[in-house]
Formats: sequence, C-alpha cells, structure tokens
Amino acid sequence: MSHPQLSILIPAAGASKRLGQAKQLVRYKTGTLIQNAVNTAFSIAPREIIVVTGANANTVKDAVQHTPVRWVHNPRWSNGIGSTIATGAAHIDPESIGLMILLCDQWRVQTSDLRLLTETWLAQPERIVCAQVKGQNMPPVIFPAAFFIHLQALGGDRGARSILNENPGTLTAVPVKNAGFDLDTKTHLDQLTNPGL
Repeated sequence: MSHPQLSILIPAAGASKRLGQAKQLVRYKTGTLIQNAVNTAFSIAPREIIVVTGANANTVKDAVQHTPVRWVHNPRWSNGIGSTIATGAAHIDPESIGLMILLCDQWRVQTSDLRLLTETWLAQPERIVCAQVKGQNMPPVIFPAAFFIHLQALGGDRGARSILNENPGTLTAVPVKNAGFDLDTKTHLDQLTNPGL
C-alpha cells in the first residue's frame, strides 16, 4: 500500500558523541543504519523521504544507494536534534498532510511497525500517532499538518517529544516493541552487532 499523503523525515545530522562514532554509518545487515532506515521508510511507499544531514554529510549521503531521497542540510546541526527536525519540516511537500519522524538508530523498527502506525493515523488523520514501549511515548511518530508549524519552530536539543507532552489530548499511542531498541552507547552497539540478541 502506498501513502502519498505522508512524508517521512529521518534526522541524520548528529555527531553521536556518546557512541564515539557516527551512528548513521554503523554497519547493519548488508549496509548501514541510515540505509536501513531509508529502506524501511521506502517500504511503505510514502510521498517522500527527507533525510537531514549535518556532521559527516557527504559520507552519510554516500552510504545511501538506490533509493530516492530528498537531501536537506542543516548548517546548525550542532545545536541539537530540534534544529534538525525544524530544518527538515521546513521542506515538507505541500501536498503532504502528515509527517513521520523515523530515527535511524531505532534499528529493529520494521515495515510492519510503520504500517501499523500509518494505518492508525489514517483512521484519524487529525491526531498525532506515536510508538509506545512500556508506557513511554517515542518515535516513530506521525504529526498531522496542523503541527508542521510547531515542528518548524523547534530548536536546540528540544526535540519533538515536547510536542507530544504538550498535546496529550491529541495523541494516540500504539504499542511497538521494536521501537524500544536504539543505539546511543557502546552497550547498545554490542546488542546490535551480536546476532544472538
């Protein structure tokens, strides 16, 4: 099923200081985490995939192959993920009525997870739909068009979570177990690279 009214934004601008290496370029399966995220996004046939670069911009671009992507560079990437989301949100196709934020370090998120979130959102497209793990709301998250202006106003390290917290009455949370795995530390990297986990 295609989703021509949905854009997907993948922030890929950070330097991953806590991990000690660019998480976007960590090897996973037959490619990298950024390639995996783009492939997963592409698998639900959205209107567009926006990848926002910052640190290691050229290397991140070179790591993505054979998939149509709209590249946007955030010159203020060091200000934090809020700045990166705002930069990407400013480039949404005007025909889109929803924007999904998908993080490349949520390496276990699959096509079926994105479809579940998208179908939930399509049933009530005026609501925010996010993943939930053990009672905690998190990406992937879909924002309807009414919130695009709020996304564009984000800055610094204040990410989109603040919008979720400020709009509980407009939020639908969907259990997505795979969203609970991310990559921030060396321990997380060991989990990703160990095929037994």
